[in-house]
Amino acid sequence: MEPIKENIYRIYNIEDIKRFLIGGQATITLESKKTNRWFTYKIKSHKDNESIFFVSVLTGTDNESNYTYIGTIFNNLALLPKFKLTKNSKISETSSSFVAFNYFFINLINNRLHPDLAVYHNGVCCCCGRTITTPESLKTGIGPFCASRYQKS
Repeated sequence: MEPIKENIYRIYNIEDIKRFLIGGQATITLESKKTNRWFTYKIKSHKDNESIFFVSVLTGTDNESNYTYIGTIFNNLALLPKFKLTKNSKISETSSSFVAFNYFFINLINNRLHPDLAVYHNGVCCCCGRTITTPESLKTGIGPFCASRYQKS
C-alpha cells in the first residue's frame, strides 16, 4: 500500500476504522474532501478501564505534544458506544473539531462513513505504537502481532 503522503495511509473499511479507534494508542486524521479541512486526533485508552478512551485534538504545530483534550468515548458492550464532553473537556461542543469528530463517530457506530470523508493513520500501530512495515497492516493501522491478539479476544 502506497502512502497518500509520507507516512500517511488511508483506512477505507468501517470495521478496520472501529478496531483502529479502540487500539489504545491511535492517532487518526479526518479530512473532509468537501471543505478541504482536516483534524488529527489522539485516542488513548484509560489505563485501568479498557472501555474508556480519551480523545484529544491537535491544536498546535508539534504533532507530539500540542493536543487538547476534547472528550471521552465510553465503549460499553451492553449499549452503543458514546462520545461526549466531560467536565475536563477543553474544547466546546460548538468547536469545529468537536463537531467533526462527533459527526464521524455517530456515523461510524451506525456503520456509515460519509463519502466525502477520508480517514488516515500515520503508519504506526494503534495498539503498541510501533512502525508498521507490512503492506496488509498498513490497510488497517494494526501491526500483525497486535492484529493476531485482536483475533484471539
